[in-house]
Amino acid sequence: MPPKDSSYDPRKAEWNGCAIAQFDPANYKQWKPKDKSDRAIREREYLRIKYAVNQVNKQLDLAKVKVKLKLTNHQSIGLQGTFPCKPGDVGKNGSPNKQYLISLGIAANDAGIKTAEFRARELDLLLMTKQFQWQNELLGKQAQKLALPDEKLTLPIYKLIELYKQQFWRTHAENRQGLRTWDSHYLRHLKKLPQNEPISENALIQAFDKTLPNTSARFYLAWQLRKFCEFCGFDGSGAIASYTTRKPKPSFRQIPADAEITAGFAKIGRPLSPFASKENLVQPQQWQWLYGMLATYGLRPHELFAVDLDAWTAPANTLHLVTLNPSLTQGTKTGERSCGIPPLHPQWVDLFNLKQPKIPTSSGTLANQTARIHIKFRTANIGFPPYSLRHAYAIRGHLLRIPIKTMADYMGHSVQEHTKTYQRWMDKDVNLEIYQQVVMKKQETEAAALKAEVELLRGMLGRP
Repeated sequence: MPPKDSSYDPRKAEWNGCAIAQFDPANYKQWKPKDKSDRAIREREYLRIKYAVNQVNKQLDLAKVKVKLKLTNHQSIGLQGTFPCKPGDVGKNGSPNKQYLISLGIAANDAGIKTAEFRARELDLLLMTKQFQWQNELLGKQAQKLALPDEKLTLPIYKLIELYKQQFWRTHAENRQGLRTWDSHYLRHLKKLPQNEPISENALIQAFDKTLPNTSARFYLAWQLRKFCEFCGFDGSGAIASYTTRKPKPSFRQIPADAEITAGFAKIGRPLSPFASKENLVQPQQWQWLYGMLATYGLRPHELFAVDLDAWTAPANTLHLVTLNPSLTQGTKTGERSCGIPPLHPQWVDLFNLKQPKIPTSSGTLANQTARIHIKFRTANIGFPPYSLRHAYAIRGHLLRIPIKTMADYMGHSVQEHTKTYQRWMDKDVNLEIYQQVVMKKQETEAAALKAEVELLRGMLGRP
């Protein structure tokens, strides 16, 4: 017998014009090349193991185990299935899961098949119970070089955030809305971590100590830190669980009445003092125009900078509709508007002199300009934030009996969002007013019609 050839790969073999890859492994006993060498023995053994792997996979299918065995080569068996993405990886179309072939170095023999089946069932159980985590053993040598969790854990947090941001942009459009999402929902919370230290439980605790229990800040910080730890390959579940609190219910918001809104118009145009900044002294009319637009049209503060002023001031715009141009702010929620926005109090267009646009001149990013609006409301002691004018616009629509779908279109969001957000701001006085305007007036109208009908019948019967 010729000497054994340990480097021989039986996957390239042929017999009677048939490649071994096309030969049914169930018939492995029939594979009998004339050559009785060690190579022929290896070829038949390869087919036998391939058949055994297929049989195990059928059993796993019957047990609804989603992790399967696969011959990675003629000498080893790997595990194939859909797993959570490896650290630094991302699935198709941004999916959090991806299909992987995990090589564990399991030998392609009978003992290896039993070991591989055990590991397949073990990993499937971890996936079902959501306890699966990428360990060094599972990552493999090549993946460890690309994104080894232990290596990440030695980096300072500010560098980890840079890597995290790179992953963020793989699934988000790089426009104003994407930047706002990163700043508001990601970086805002991650800044609470000590930037020059590696990720650790102590670092997480330092971040949590900067928030109060039972607050939205604590709730969303825990949510973001959980995602960040998963990306870093760090198990911070213990510290996060000990600090996590339920999402608090929104606090009651006092919605300004129309009289308060018109009073605020005068306040915002009044200089703070003779020693106020030059800006406050020279821009009263600009701030009043801005305030009037928010009050009359229920705009989000940043949408003021997307108003199409040419369309707004056009003589043909007799209904005083406001249209928004998303390109002016590099992409905003204004794209959700399917119609022009009407003034629910048309008289306010003249009262606030809105047809003479006077936007406050300020430099900086759109976020900075929007922040200045909130600051101005506080320093002018208006008594409520800018968004309260938007809430008042929504409730005004209910009082005027405008259909919810129409109001949602005016405000640029879905019916579900409109109902969820604005129904909770209606206090008992608002609900009573709606009842009086809708139900009582309807009853008064019906009573008047009935009285007229009775009088008509009496006249026909000749009765007084």
